[in-house]
Amino acid sequence: MATTFPEGFLWGSATASHQVEGNNHNNDWWQWETAHPEMIDDASRSGAACAWWTGRAEEDLAQAAALGQNAHRLSLEWSRLEPEPGRFDDAAFARYREILTHMHALGLMPFVTLYHFTLPQWAAAMGGWTNPTLITHLARFAKVCATRLGDLVRFWITINEPMVLAFQAYAGRRWPPGIGRFDAGVQALRHLLRAHAAAYHAVKQAQPAAQVGIALNVPYFAPARASHPLDRLVARAQDWLFNGMKLRALGQGAFVPPLGWPVEQVPDIAQTFDFLGLNFYGRYDVRFDWRMPGMLFGRHVQQPTVRLEHNDWGQPDPTAFAASLRRLAKHGKPVYVTENGVLDNADDDQLRQRVLLQMVGALKRLLHEGIDVRGYFFWSLVDNYEWAEGWRARFGLIGVNPYTQARFLKPSAHLYAAICRGEIDVEEVG
Repeated sequence: MATTFPEGFLWGSATASHQVEGNNHNNDWWQWETAHPEMIDDASRSGAACAWWTGRAEEDLAQAAALGQNAHRLSLEWSRLEPEPGRFDDAAFARYREILTHMHALGLMPFVTLYHFTLPQWAAAMGGWTNPTLITHLARFAKVCATRLGDLVRFWITINEPMVLAFQAYAGRRWPPGIGRFDAGVQALRHLLRAHAAAYHAVKQAQPAAQVGIALNVPYFAPARASHPLDRLVARAQDWLFNGMKLRALGQGAFVPPLGWPVEQVPDIAQTFDFLGLNFYGRYDVRFDWRMPGMLFGRHVQQPTVRLEHNDWGQPDPTAFAASLRRLAKHGKPVYVTENGVLDNADDDQLRQRVLLQMVGALKRLLHEGIDVRGYFFWSLVDNYEWAEGWRARFGLIGVNPYTQARFLKPSAHLYAAICRGEIDVEEVG
C-alpha cells in the first residue's frame, strides 16, 4: 500500500541563507567566524558555503524537484538586502527574485523565512536583540520584503527558533554576540517575540492575503525517572523555559519568565500567526543534578542520543515528535513541520533513513487522527555550514564537498523521493 497523504500536502526540504549562499560578508556570523575561530568546532569558515548566491541554488532546487518535492523553505539574508539601515540593495532583491521565480517554474512552493539567525553587522553593533530598536528595524525589513517579493511568496516565516537564538547567543556564549548571561537571554527572547509580532503585522499590511507564521523548535522533555519528583520538576522547568514561555506569549499574550521574574502582559503578541512551524530534532530525558544550575539543575541522559562534543540534538523519537505536533495544533491553526532531520555523518546514511521513515510514519498517524498538519520540510536539502559545528555536522539529503562544490545524492534522498511520490507505505517499512 502506498503512503497516503491529503491532496495538496507539501513535501519539501529546508535551507538557510548563511548556511548555503556563501560570502555573506556583512553579517554577524561572518564577523564571528573571522574573529573567533576557536568558537567553531572545526575552526572552519562558511566561505563560499554551497555557492547558492553564485548559481548553485538553481541546480540544487532542480534536484529537489526531480526528487518529487513540491515545496522548499529558504531564508532571505537581511545583511544582503539592507546592508545599511534604511538602504535596500536592488541587485540583491533581483537575485532573490531569480531564485523564487525558478522555484515556481520547478513547481516548488516557496516558504520564505525573513530572519534565520544572522544579523547585519550594523544591527549587531547596536547590541543585537538586547536592543528593542531592532523590533522596528525587523518590521521595516519585513514590510519591504513583502512589498517587493510578495507576488512570488504566499507563505512567510518571520523568525526561526527565537528561543534557540536567545539560549545560544545571549544566555550562552557559543553564538554571536556570546554574552553568556541568563538575563540577556530572557531580554533577547522578549524582544524577538515582539519583533515577530511587529513583522507579522508589517507583512499583513503590505500583503493582506499572505500566510504568516513562526518556526519554533519544540523539543520534548521527559523525566529520566518517571516516578522521581525532582526529575519531574526539572523536566517541567526546562520545558517551560524552552517551550512553554514562548507558547504562552504567542497564544495568550503573557510573557512569564521562570525563577520568579515578573509576568509581563504582551497582548500585541497574542495570536500573531496564521500557522505554526515545528522544528523538531529530539527528546531529552532529564535527571536532577544539583551541579548544573545553568541547566536548571537538569542533566540530559537519554541514550542513544545524537550529539557532537558541544551540542546534543537529543534522541530522535517519533512519539515525542507526535506529542510536539499535537501541542502546537492545540492553538487552533494549521501546523507545518518546518524542520525535521538528523545529524548522520556515516557513509551508509542508515540513521537518516530510519529516522525519516519513523517521523513520516508518525506524521501519517497524526493526520488520521485529524491533526491539521499541512506540510513537511526535511532539514536539510544539502549538507551545509552548521553554525558553531562548522562543516562537521552533515544533515543533507544531498552531500556537498565545500571545497570542490561536488554534489552526490545520499540513499536518504532516494528514500525521501519515494515518500514524496507516494510510492511506499512508511508504516509498513518503518
